Amino acid sequence: MYHEHPLKIIKNAAKNIWLLVFPLLRGIRTFTLDFNAFYTWIKGAWFDILVILFILGFGYFRWLFTWFRFEKNNVCLISGIFVNKEIIIPYKNISAVTAEHSFFLRPFKAAKVSVDTCAGSFGTSDMSLLIRREDLKMLRRKLPEVHKEGKKTFEFKPKWFTIVFFSFVFSNSLSGIVYLSTFLFQSGRIIKDLLETELVEFIKLANGVSAKLALKIPPAAIILGFLVIITWLFSFAANILRYAGFIMKKDKNILKIKMGTLTKRIYHIVPDKINYVDLRQSLIMKLFKTSTVNISCSGYGNQKNELPVLLPILTRQQANRALDLLDFKKYITKRKVKVSKLAFITYTGTPAVFILLIPVVAALLVWLFPTVYDIIIFISIMAEIPFVWLFIIKIVALYTSGITIEDNFCCIRYSRFYAFHTILADKDKLIKIQIVQNPFDKKLGRCRLDFYFNTEVPRNNKVKGVRIQDAKRILEKFEFS
Repeated sequence: MYHEHPLKIIKNAAKNIWLLVFPLLRGIRTFTLDFNAFYTWIKGAWFDILVILFILGFGYFRWLFTWFRFEKNNVCLISGIFVNKEIIIPYKNISAVTAEHSFFLRPFKAAKVSVDTCAGSFGTSDMSLLIRREDLKMLRRKLPEVHKEGKKTFEFKPKWFTIVFFSFVFSNSLSGIVYLSTFLFQSGRIIKDLLETELVEFIKLANGVSAKLALKIPPAAIILGFLVIITWLFSFAANILRYAGFIMKKDKNILKIKMGTLTKRIYHIVPDKINYVDLRQSLIMKLFKTSTVNISCSGYGNQKNELPVLLPILTRQQANRALDLLDFKKYITKRKVKVSKLAFITYTGTPAVFILLIPVVAALLVWLFPTVYDIIIFISIMAEIPFVWLFIIKIVALYTSGITIEDNFCCIRYSRFYAFHTILADKDKLIKIQIVQNPFDKKLGRCRLDFYFNTEVPRNNKVKGVRIQDAKRILEKFEFS
């Protein structure tokens, strides 16, 4: 039986850091510039020390009463001071093991290890440990390793510009806001003071840029544009750091992935536990015949701001080779069931409504608030662009979406927001097919097919505009009634 790394004491204690609010309140209540009052506060410091000792003591005892062991067929975790909780996971049921070597853990020879099975819940691991590197080596000896001399061994290491392009395509300002807000929150007072001194200069800069441009753009719009660019750059940099040094190795027993710079991550994935493969493309990637290979597997790509990327940007030939080694290449065939071309409104209706509605709303706002004409026009133009782009994507999706059923597998092509997906899965991974019809589709003999696979969180893979007779044939082939 082994204990976790002693650093876990600090992590356990951090959960009760809120108790420091009591010494803080006492300090605020007694705070004056009087020396005698300060002396009185020092004399009462025993209470503050007691609270700190309680926090550290709780962390220590929680660490002391947590053990793990690697048995012949199972990994076991026992925890609890008064009530023991024991988690036993057979090695044969493990879907993925993740080892994170963060830059602040490496000097202490510690690693965060997560063990997942198909029975876990999304976003959390079945077993999470902070252990020494020596203990991690013991766990790895229980797992299959990739054998380089194997006949069907595949190793993929993308070029640096592939990672850069991948990060460029899949970075967005929303993720950047999450990274930036986390950074600002953690940095605290220093960043606050910096913003207070530099914000005025930043506004002056925006006013100067607006005055020099031939096309008059409001300073507020320039500031908004700068913020979008800055948050996108944060997301771009975070993706570069996460996926740099990407290496994927696979044989028939195990799939191993290494990635990351500041935080090095090593994944051991059992190929038989993969639910499905998702070939993901943007419109630009589709034009250049490239794709990103993603997988659905419990324990991989489940954390916040993490993509389930198995292989970054690949050409069609590289993707076919990788899918062949994953035994999924045979699933890619021509569409047997195509969506109805008469479903044009079904695909393009939502973006078309916004494309027409935005100018109307903008005209109304200009009539109500003529003094902010420039800002309204700029925002309306910027709001129009994504919906025009989405309109184009949906037209392409109308001519590329469809369903293929062959023997014991399925291939589903559809679009979700701005991305195109090609889902490749075994028949036994499909747990539910749902037919959805609104009154408009029912009258025209069309429907939407929703496919659900055996995953931690049910994900709805929607194919719109399918003829009802084609949907019935699909259900018959999958032995659904």
